[in-house]
Amino acid sequence: MNRSKIIRLMQGYHLNERGKKSDQEKGVPAPAAEKSINSSPLIKLPDPLKVKLKKSSVTKCLLDRRSTRQFPDSPVSTGELSYLLWAAQGIRKQKEPSLAHHIVKRTVPSAGSRHPFETYLIAQNVKGLKKGIYRYVGSKNSLAVVRAGPVSQAEVTKVACGQIFCGKAPVLFVWTAIPYRNEWRYGIEHAGKAVLMDAGHAGQNLHTACEALGLGTCMIGAYFQELADEMLKADGKDEFTVYMAPVGRLKK
Repeated sequence: MNRSKIIRLMQGYHLNERGKKSDQEKGVPAPAAEKSINSSPLIKLPDPLKVKLKKSSVTKCLLDRRSTRQFPDSPVSTGELSYLLWAAQGIRKQKEPSLAHHIVKRTVPSAGSRHPFETYLIAQNVKGLKKGIYRYVGSKNSLAVVRAGPVSQAEVTKVACGQIFCGKAPVLFVWTAIPYRNEWRYGIEHAGKAVLMDAGHAGQNLHTACEALGLGTCMIGAYFQELADEMLKADGKDEFTVYMAPVGRLKK
C-alpha cells in the first residue's frame, strides 16, 4: 500500500475537502445502530450493574493494568462476561424511538456517536454458556447465536496468526466494524480514522473492566483478515474484523 494513503487515513480534514457533503447532509436516513437479530435465538445476560467488583478504584485499576497472555483452565462467569460487554460497548441511553433514529449513547466515546462496532465472542469456557460464537446485542443485554457448537483451539489460533493463547482463552472478544455508520456522517475519506480511534476506546474500557473483576486480557491486532471475517460470517467489505482480545483469569 502507498504510504501516503496510510498517512492520509490518520489525518484530519484538508481545506479543499470542506465542500463535500456526507450522506447525512444529503438527507439520507441513518444506518441502523445495531445489526438485526433475524431468527437468532437470544440468550439474556445477567444485569451487569449487579456484578460484584474486586476493585472499585479507577486509580488502582490503571496502576495494575497489564497485558495478560497466559490463562489458567478456569471458567469466566456469565455475570463477569456481561459486565465486560457492558463496559466495552454497553448502551447507556437510547433516544426514543431508539433504533428508529439510530442514536445510542454507549459506555465508550465515539466520533459523532456513530459507534461502528459489533462485538462477537468465541466462548470456550464460560460457566452457564454453551461453547460457540455469539454476537452482543446491547439494546437487549443479550447474546445472539452466530455459530453453535465448539470452535477448536486450532482454528482460533490459526485465525490469530499462531497466537496460541487466543485459542486457549476462556473467551475471545472480536470487534468488527461496519464502516458505513461512520461514512454516513463523515464521508469515506474520514470514516476510517474515526473507526480506528473508537477501537482504542473499547479496548481501554475492556482492559479497565478486566482489572476491576480480577481478570486479564491483551489487545490483539494481528490476525488473518479473511479467516477472521469468515469465522464471524462477516462479508469483509461492509463488515470486517478490526480488533481482538482474549480474556481469562489471572494465574496465581
